Amino acid sequence: MATTFREYIVDGYNLLHKLFPEKQQRSLQDKREQVETMLLGFQQVTGAKVTVVYDGRQPKGSLRDAGALNKVFTFQGYSADAWIIDHLKSLGSKAQMFTIVSSDRSICRHATARGASYMFSEHFIEQYLSRPEKHDRQGESVVNRKKFGTDRLNQKEVDHWLAIFGETKE
Repeated sequence: MATTFREYIVDGYNLLHKLFPEKQQRSLQDKREQVETMLLGFQQVTGAKVTVVYDGRQPKGSLRDAGALNKVFTFQGYSADAWIIDHLKSLGSKAQMFTIVSSDRSICRHATARGASYMFSEHFIEQYLSRPEKHDRQGESVVNRKKFGTDRLNQKEVDHWLAIFGETKE
């Protein structure tokens, strides 16, 4: 049985403004780079392909950057919302393999109508992106602690795993 992987299309500025609602002195580019770093981490952990779409100011055509993270900057006058909706239309039945990440209800309705899934940006952040306030004082993820527990390995278990991997205690 073939395994199908979901692909994610992220409304870039929508996610960015949900992650950074405060008016900070950092530049938009700095915030964008941080969002992209988080999305790269998500992509590495899940193996899912991610495309982040930004409202652009390109005079002609969309600018695409198909590096490790696929980025699209739309052309001037063409919003990321419109690009996402048009892209969903172009996918036909393949749209069901996509999840749209946006809190824009219009985009979410279009996703549903085309057979794609959607996830509000806030839920995506909560479920997949590691926010500083979601870590305890030692830097441990609260989500991981709930998922995997807090029990530490005892010395016997440590010795067992060291023996398996051919390591010895010093």
